[in-house]
Amino acid sequence: MIYLTILITAIATAVAAQFAIWLKERWTTGQEARFSNLYAALFFEQYATDCSHRLGEKDSFNASGGHAGIDHGALPELPPFPPEIEWKKVGVRLTEEAFAFRVAVEATNAKISYLYDFDPPDGGDHEVLIQMASLGLTALAVAERLRRAARLGPAPTPDPDYTTSRHLKERQLHFEAQRAKTLESQKESHAALVAGAAAPPA
Repeated sequence: MIYLTILITAIATAVAAQFAIWLKERWTTGQEARFSNLYAALFFEQYATDCSHRLGEKDSFNASGGHAGIDHGALPELPPFPPEIEWKKVGVRLTEEAFAFRVAVEATNAKISYLYDFDPPDGGDHEVLIQMASLGLTALAVAERLRRAARLGPAPTPDPDYTTSRHLKERQLHFEAQRAKTLESQKESHAALVAGAAAPPA
């Protein structure tokens, strides 16, 4: 009987030890995954800030007639992802979002270049403004999902009255209103031309 008790105790001790090791490994893996999500979120938040900063410089250039700011003709460069990010621990869905964003930036820059070359005088100029606001907001949305998935807190906001998100949203609304106004004006001009062409000669 005593041997059976010793055997059961030894088995229980071994199982408890293995369970403790499993818990520790799971905790470590979870912490590493949270760090990967954090690095990725910070990466996208920085890109959104770069978009906001470049947008402000281009707005200043346009508003001052070229006497201030910088006349940017492309989106901010999207640097390589930090090597600290372990994408397998981030998960398939968010990894796909992250890499799809890189493809979107490259495709948008190609579109902007095309418009500068084949839709002068300011086709690309207007597009780069719209896309900096749009892709900056998309970057913030990806960062938010990365933080939420790892149960991280929201990004810090040193100045609640002036945030990257607020600036990008305000500029996006402004550019969308401008585009709608331009399209309406073009529509009216086209209608006037058609009406003029259809009118019988005097």
